[in-house]
Amino acid sequence: MSTQQDPAKSTGGQPRAHAADGPRRNTLFPLGVNYYPLDSEDRTAEEWYAGDIDSDFAAFAAARLTLVRIFVSWRLFEPQVGRYSGETADRLADLITTAGAHKLRLIVSFFADDCHADLNDVVWGGKRDPRTDPYLIERETALVRHVVERHRSDRSIFAWELANEAFCCRFDSAQEFDSWATTLREAVREFDPARPVMLAVDPETLFHAARFDGRSTLRECEIAVSHPTMRYRSYAAEGPIGPGRSTYLDSYLLHTSAHGKPVLLDELGSHMLDASHEEEAAALRCALYSGVMNGASGALVRRWRDMVLERRIPYHVDPFEALVGVRDSDGEPKAAMRELEAFAGMVSRLDLRANVRPADRTAVLLPQERTAQLPALSSLYAPRSCFEAFVRAKEAHVPVTVTREEDPFDPFAVLIVASVTDLADGTWERLGAWVQQGGSLVFSYGGGEVGPVAREVLGVDFLGHGGSRHRATCRVAQQDVLGRLEPFDVPAEVPHFALLGPGISTVIATDSAGSPLVTLHLYGQGRAVCVAAPFERVLGQMGMRTPPAEISAFLRRIYGAVADAAGCGSKVKCDAPPVEVALFGGDADDVLFLLNHDSEPVTATVTFERSVDTVVDVRGGEPVAVKGRTFGVPLGAFGATALRVSYG
Repeated sequence: MSTQQDPAKSTGGQPRAHAADGPRRNTLFPLGVNYYPLDSEDRTAEEWYAGDIDSDFAAFAAARLTLVRIFVSWRLFEPQVGRYSGETADRLADLITTAGAHKLRLIVSFFADDCHADLNDVVWGGKRDPRTDPYLIERETALVRHVVERHRSDRSIFAWELANEAFCCRFDSAQEFDSWATTLREAVREFDPARPVMLAVDPETLFHAARFDGRSTLRECEIAVSHPTMRYRSYAAEGPIGPGRSTYLDSYLLHTSAHGKPVLLDELGSHMLDASHEEEAAALRCALYSGVMNGASGALVRRWRDMVLERRIPYHVDPFEALVGVRDSDGEPKAAMRELEAFAGMVSRLDLRANVRPADRTAVLLPQERTAQLPALSSLYAPRSCFEAFVRAKEAHVPVTVTREEDPFDPFAVLIVASVTDLADGTWERLGAWVQQGGSLVFSYGGGEVGPVAREVLGVDFLGHGGSRHRATCRVAQQDVLGRLEPFDVPAEVPHFALLGPGISTVIATDSAGSPLVTLHLYGQGRAVCVAAPFERVLGQMGMRTPPAEISAFLRRIYGAVADAAGCGSKVKCDAPPVEVALFGGDADDVLFLLNHDSEPVTATVTFERSVDTVVDVRGGEPVAVKGRTFGVPLGAFGATALRVSYG
């Protein structure tokens, strides 16, 4: 049975009203905002949080927000060495008291650069670097002790945050970063051993900006943070919100940030000064829905009000400046604000204890070559290739995460090793043992040598590097072994091609000359698929150009077929590749999330493994009868919905 009625009563971006008697907030998925101290460039640093705090906090509470990040001004707290300003201390205390009055929880950020309020510009510090100068670090430690000791019993403080990424990306090495963070963490713990200590730093974007790996330091934090900076977005998913990559970046970085800790999605919303209000709303909607669908533990929007700017060329703006809010500079709600309120209404009715997101058993492997120092270009190619693999797996509706080469492989049934140049010593031995025990490997050649262990696992003879090509060609030799592959011959810059002999593997597809393009090898209890060209890199290097649809379809069909054969494909089939699907299982019913990553409306036809009785919008409304396994859900451009599914 199929119905085209929309159970959500929304096709994306036009939220329906929610019931007034529902819960206000979801403690398992708190929403919040970065509350920057200045809203206009003509304000001075001394006007730190000088506005109507009570009115703003009341508005936060009315919007169902729970968390608010506030920023300490070292400049105002310590105008003279060792002498703290009582007025500034009282103003911070008033912030904390007012938050408690509105039942808000604060993330107190000590050392953050916001490019406007000169938060860390202590005049007496001279030209010393606050990240490495021993004397300034001593004064920073004293400030942290001073604040934490006074407010350690305030229940409205949720967490202590040492710094944001704009501050941390100016460290020169992982050792300096770790030494500074350890010193300040110990200062917090001296007076408050209970509350979380965190850093508003995304490990992937930090490495891209500063070229050092800060993961060992970030693992010491109780809460992980993920956010795409403007600089990283321009590198990985160029251009404005649109079909293809950009709307997947928040969830991709969420997975790369996770290390067994709750992940807070941070700085959500548009980074572009020239985006329309509708584009800002679409970007926020996609980020919020993809966050909950991919296992985030909460989210903070980028800013409350737009910054009032002096006249300037937009592209001269520092990428860390937080300029775009969910309200305009006069405080009037924008379309993004309505999206935030609609999402808050939905997530407040989502019981994340009763409806649980299943563990991801497919993973894209991010190789250690990611941390290679330039001029090793693999450190730039690898994350873009992995991001493309992540997107194509999502298009195949495979529940997928990201793991690192040094992490255990045991939690996964499928590993995608996308366009990798060189794996570290010992990794192929570990992969071989994992495949023999039943794992399924998808490997695409990214250049370099294919060693003897890799050849054994893949079941192929490596005959050398075949050079670059200007066309990508696929001739299907065996159909339906790895999904319904389609032949293609399209112009594309393929930087590498492995000349393979079939060895003991089965040839699934060939190139135009008859050389193996895709092979399948049964190795022990598992399977290994080899693709002779780095198609993920081909897509990742295309920038703003539209990637060849044939190559995208080729990859997602292989990923989907391997995941289905391994028993970890999507539990809900969907006929629309741009629509991301997530099913949260429960005892009484399930919750189905759908998110359209395309700028065109679509009706997604979903098919369940068992008969569906009714579906209803999570926010409430009348159930819609299905009485079958299949039904259609209309979604607007970048539209999203959450449906409660009951079975017959």
